[in-house]
Amino acid sequence: MRFTGFLFVFLFAFSSIQAAQILIPMDNSQKNHLKAYGIAYWILEHDIEVEWLLNYRGGSFMCVYSKTFENECIIR
Repeated sequence: MRFTGFLFVFLFAFSSIQAAQILIPMDNSQKNHLKAYGIAYWILEHDIEVEWLLNYRGGSFMCVYSKTFENECIIR
């Protein structure tokens, strides 16, 4: 029993966790809503589905995580 508990803790302590989705907020933390629409449009141009979360944080956008999309969000 102890070994199983130790193994469980050890495996989860050193596992890496990566995001599966990117959330583009549209609430008060977003200062320029046109940037959020622009990023959503840019992602759509790359043939990736973007979800519009109408009743969450002011109508935020969410898409599948990609390092390319993350970098573009940081740049913009």
